[in-house]
Amino acid sequence: MLESRAGQTVVPEKRSDFQPLYFRESLDIVNPCGCVGVVTLWSERSRVRRRFEECDIDLAPDTSPIAVFGNLYGNGLKHLLVNLLYNPQITFLVVCGNDRSGSRQELEEFFARGVEAHTSLGVQHNRIIATNRLIDARISPGLFKNPPTVLSLGDITEADFDKRLLGLFRSAGFDNCGVVDTERVRLELTEPQVASFPCNHRGFTIIRETPLEAWKELVFCLHRFAPVVNLGAKKGNRKELQNVKVVVERPAEEPVELLARYGFELETFHRYQQRLLSPDIRGDETYNYGNRINAWFGVDSISECIKRLRDNPQDRGAFIGLWDARSDLTILRGRPCMVSIFLRVFDGKLTLNATFRTHNAVDAWLQNFYGLMKVQDVISRGVDIPPGAVTIISHSISINTADHERVLGVVKEKRFEFTPDPHGQFDIKVEDGLIVATHVYEGNVIARYKSKKAERIQYELKHDHAISDIGHAIYIGRELEKAENLLKSLK
Repeated sequence: MLESRAGQTVVPEKRSDFQPLYFRESLDIVNPCGCVGVVTLWSERSRVRRRFEECDIDLAPDTSPIAVFGNLYGNGLKHLLVNLLYNPQITFLVVCGNDRSGSRQELEEFFARGVEAHTSLGVQHNRIIATNRLIDARISPGLFKNPPTVLSLGDITEADFDKRLLGLFRSAGFDNCGVVDTERVRLELTEPQVASFPCNHRGFTIIRETPLEAWKELVFCLHRFAPVVNLGAKKGNRKELQNVKVVVERPAEEPVELLARYGFELETFHRYQQRLLSPDIRGDETYNYGNRINAWFGVDSISECIKRLRDNPQDRGAFIGLWDARSDLTILRGRPCMVSIFLRVFDGKLTLNATFRTHNAVDAWLQNFYGLMKVQDVISRGVDIPPGAVTIISHSISINTADHERVLGVVKEKRFEFTPDPHGQFDIKVEDGLIVATHVYEGNVIARYKSKKAERIQYELKHDHAISDIGHAIYIGRELEKAENLLKSLK
């Protein structure tokens, strides 16, 4: 018999085996009857597990106190909590690994301080107190009759990690593992229903003045036009577009308050910028961009680009490749998403073009952009040429369908905006029995189109790519119709 309680299903049966509701394929289950969950944050589960094996921690499937090893990236926190609700026999969470995104603090604060109601862009969430992490409004610590004890051991690369790990498992007393003294609570994280509008999925070019405005338009285009694709059991459903080109004409830092409105932190971006300039790589990292740019191929690419452009500002060889086919094409482990950077002096300014193999639009794109701004700034200062536009081309760019609420908040914000057509403007009149469309750019007449039929001029404008903005094209269409009607009335 099932009972309904505040929207959750309570399963009264008392079972001790670990049964994940989410990301089963991404979890390393050890002993299903264990009472310990190991959270490896951003570190590879296999690396963490090897450290446990090297310290002779019991990992036998019938005797180990450990039920499961699992990563915790930021977006996976709500899934972890729902899995814990359904598996109350997990009474300890051992947290260790690379805390790249602050996941450890978010997990600790959820149980220590709880959550508070928070509205972001018109959507109701729960926010974990003392963090910026937003989770499903239905998830709160109050759902846990016996909350698990969170034990943080730090990073596996720290010198005394082994000592701390051994000390914990010798003293913690993981007794009565798997004994369930409360019911399972099943909370369904509903998959939002999404749809996409017809388009050329490889034909999007976005041009904006600032990074944040470009990101918002990118998210809007993905939400509205990208079809849903399934990337397999581990990554699930995404809305994906191909070969999206985003140009930011005036790249610059934006106000802290404005970034925070969309869940971004300027301080986090600054740390990321420094990592992009550093050649160092951690022992548990398979790659990082800073190492690929500044050391991986035995070349400090940023310094070399500065030398080339100093010697010849019109040099087109300031190209940085990050993809290494020797490892990235053949070995199934971490590989860079950003694969190239190209610097070019154009119209007296240093432009930067970057190419990404794959791209997470919601969380990664803007942070990547800020990192590239820093690379451009360092080289710009090194060659004493002012920075210009930054362009990012993403071969595969997507949004996770699980981020639907956050994406919807951005989409709902979109308002009508007037943007001048970079191809110029038109003056449309009736002269000497003809419709005349005069093409003007920066005050100069650059072309004239004449006909008795608006349709003829329409085709000529399309042939010449004279209009680039759809709003401008609609306006020109209206003006041509008015001119044609006027011409008919004069007969």
